[in-house]
Amino acid sequence: MIINTTLATRQIRLHEWAAIIKDCKASGEKVDIYCEQHGLSRDAYYYWLRKVKEAALKQAGFVELPVLKPEQTPSKTVERGSSAFEIQMITKIKEIEFYVNENSSSERVSRMP
Repeated sequence: MIINTTLATRQIRLHEWAAIIKDCKASGEKVDIYCEQHGLSRDAYYYWLRKVKEAALKQAGFVELPVLKPEQTPSKTVERGSSAFEIQMITKIKEIEFYVNENSSSERVSRMP
């Protein structure tokens, strides 16, 4: 069995930095001060913070989407009786579509499956 040492090393480093980031947050110190006290590079801290976040999102099944400029945003309006609803986000789960815009309540959005 061939072990991909680069991948294994990266996973170990990711795990180590996740622990460092967690410790930094738990300390309550500002990142600059924490890094100075622990002999860490601020640039390395933020590099690995980004990598840890990316790995967490990937593991959770989330994909980061780019922010569209207003002219790139598709416009769709749903007519409901005498009112119109301009859609800014559509979430589709199987055959059910959920329409959301800036007027959608956070309570309603949080109840979406």
